Order: sequence, then C-alpha cells, then structure tokens
Amino acid sequence: MGSPMENFRVYLSLVMTSIRARMEYKSSFIFYLVAIIFYYLGQVGLLLVLLAKFQTIHGWSLGEMAFLFGLLTFALGMSNFFFSSLINFDQMIINGDFDRYLVRPLSPLGQVMASKFEASTLSHLLIGIAALYAGSTMVDLDWTARKAAFFPLVVIGGVMISGAIRLSVTAVAFWTLRNQSLVHTIVFSSREFVIYPVSIYNFGVQFFLTFVFPLAFINFYPAHYFLDRAGDDLLHPALQMGTPLVGVILFSISLLIWKTGINHYQSSGS
Repeated sequence: MGSPMENFRVYLSLVMTSIRARMEYKSSFIFYLVAIIFYYLGQVGLLLVLLAKFQTIHGWSLGEMAFLFGLLTFALGMSNFFFSSLINFDQMIINGDFDRYLVRPLSPLGQVMASKFEASTLSHLLIGIAALYAGSTMVDLDWTARKAAFFPLVVIGGVMISGAIRLSVTAVAFWTLRNQSLVHTIVFSSREFVIYPVSIYNFGVQFFLTFVFPLAFINFYPAHYFLDRAGDDLLHPALQMGTPLVGVILFSISLLIWKTGINHYQSSGS
C-alpha cells in the first residue's frame, strides 16, 4: 500500500474516470439531472399546497420548511457523491467485481466508493443550496459566526449519518448476496419521513427517528438551532447540537459492520 498522498491520487483518478464515464452520454446525463430536479420540484409543490391551505405545518412557516428541506437535500447530495456507488454493491458481489478490489493494495471500501459517480448529486446540491438560500432569506436568518462555524459540522454529520445507513444496508449483501429491496426501502423511502418536521408524528415515531433510526439529526434537530426556534417540540433541547456526534458514532458502527461483513465474505464464484 502506498503513501496516503499516493492513495489519494489513485482514488481521485478513479473518481474522475467514473465522472467521465457517466458524462459520456451527455443527453442521458442532462435528462437525468432534469428528471431529478422535477422530482424535487414536485415535493416542493406539495409543500406549497399544504402551506397555502394551513399557513404553517405544525408551527413551521414556509421559510422554515424551505430551510428544513434544503438542509436535508444538501446533506443527501453530499452523501450521494461519496456513497452512491454502494447502491449496486450486490451486483459487484454477484458479478465477481468485488473480488478484484480485494487483491489490490487499496481499501476495498474506498475502491467501491470511487467506482461510480451519481449524476443526481448535482441536482441534489443545486436544489439544496437554492432551498437553503430561500429559507434563510424568508426567515431573515441571522448567520452569526457560531452558526456559520457549526453549519459545515452539521453537513458532515448529516453525510455521515446518511452514509452509515447506506454502508450498513450495503454490508447486508455479504450475507444475503442481494439487498436491493432493503436499499429502496431503507435508503430511499425513509427520507420521506424527514421532509416534514418530525414533531408532526406521535412520540413513538419521534423516538424511532431520534434514537433508533436517527434521520431527524440530518435536518430537524439542527434546523432548530439555525432558525432560533424554541425547543418546545424537541424530545430534549440539547439534541439540536447532536448531529456531528451522532454522525461519528453511527458511521463508526457501520464501519464495524462492513469489516465484519468482509471477514464473512465468500466469493460468489462468478
């Protein structure tokens, strides 16, 4: 295994190769980007319809909802950049591609992560930035130095939470070979729960999204801090600062699951 800088250059080369491969068919690439944007515009449209009828959603105004949505979408966009290649990991095992990663002098996980660029990353980031800007403007958010310093930590924590969920679901394929149903149920469908304020759910769901499947730390809890919202609808006010810590803990656990899976791995023989 080479020096960290040499390894970084190799990973960067793999990422650039995957980006060039993804952009080889420009029409398909652009069409996919536009499709993702329209998908999210549909979600925004639904929120606008609800807010036009009820003015607020459980006390959250249009600007606050835009910030909540933007924080989620931006963090998921960053997560897509690093972890999107995990989605089809079961096919790597079935086709025998993962075996090649095991004999190279590089981290198998690093090679898997660098093997594919997901075009929807750009759409997520563009929509996330636009929603964050719109939300901040509508609520006249006061970006203090402390909030500006905390924001990247929240994004990194959110990426680690999302990445940990993807990595844990991916590792299941070491035992089951196929995990696509889990990927679509847990990775894609679960995000719908946190488009809205978690406080709209009953206590059991709030507890689940906080301590069992902590998606609420990606946007709901930190949004309270940035928006200077009262903590009346939080399980505990301290949770609004917990995203970075939860991200580190959850990602560490997911790495242990991944390493356990590799130790259990047996080639499919394809």
